[in-house]
Amino acid sequence: MTAVYSLDRFRPILWFGCLLLLIISLEHTITASPLFSQRPLLPYAVTFDLLVGIPGLFYVLVVRRCQLPLSSLAGVVGACLALAYWLLPVAHQAPLQALRFLPALLEVITVLLLVTKARRLMLSYQAAYQQQSHFWPSAQLAVQQTLGPAGVLLVAEVDMLRYALLGWWAKPEVTPGTTAFSSYQESGFTAFVAMLGVALAVETAVIHLLVSLWSARVASWLLFFDMYTLVMLVAHGQAVRLRPSLLTVDTLQLNVGFVWHLTVPLRELVSIESLRDNPEPTDGLLNLTKLLFTPPNLLLTFAQPITVKGPYGIQRTGCRLAVYLDRPQQFKETIER
Repeated sequence: MTAVYSLDRFRPILWFGCLLLLIISLEHTITASPLFSQRPLLPYAVTFDLLVGIPGLFYVLVVRRCQLPLSSLAGVVGACLALAYWLLPVAHQAPLQALRFLPALLEVITVLLLVTKARRLMLSYQAAYQQQSHFWPSAQLAVQQTLGPAGVLLVAEVDMLRYALLGWWAKPEVTPGTTAFSSYQESGFTAFVAMLGVALAVETAVIHLLVSLWSARVASWLLFFDMYTLVMLVAHGQAVRLRPSLLTVDTLQLNVGFVWHLTVPLRELVSIESLRDNPEPTDGLLNLTKLLFTPPNLLLTFAQPITVKGPYGIQRTGCRLAVYLDRPQQFKETIER
């Protein structure tokens, strides 16, 4: 049973790996063909396949099925960019040269959206603030409603930077009248994140030095994406510390860093079971502990399907949640009172 579970868990990654090798082989055959230099559109087609096709496959096969945050695509895009510089001959790298204008273009588009929708943004913020008198949640809701998908992306990025840069001095987000349950004090989460951060920093320095001997431009892009991944890891570690799960008289609010969030009435909670390991995957079961790097210790069953919200507009629906909380017995006793 354990072997079958492990195979099912890694099957999307295996599929992605096989398709990745097939795409790289095909693209290498195309770029090495004599016809490549005679067809002006082929470099653009290869660039599109590498920078859009491969990340798209990674999203469909790995991100969605393994419930990873959308920001995990950053590392894949960086690797694909390095792969494009390796596959495309220097004389045919014009599509890659145009990418240096992409950050400036995205910034201009964002500024224009904010300017043209400033009044609507202010009205949305005022309406949200009347419902909940807190600046940041109201601002998040207003930006998402006004800018749509671009607003969702902007809020997720700002939220990540907020925890990564300001989380060192912030206090846990616990409101009066609630009972807080952390998810890092009795697990190995903090030690694992620290070890992973050190390993990533060392790997970033070594890879940057080695790649810079071959191409300074590729080294700069890889450095950017590695630093982005490191910032994301720091933000996640801080968010797990600062956003405990909260329990009130009639409401349960589950938080897994800034990745997963759920607020549900306690009357919807049917049963609580203790767990010692990862449950067998079934329909309607959501395991929210993958990014806590620890197996769940509680299985929560609800009367009807509930929606768990994640960054970048990601949502998951299920009737049972596998979660990890410090002091699980106290959690059960508090709800059963």
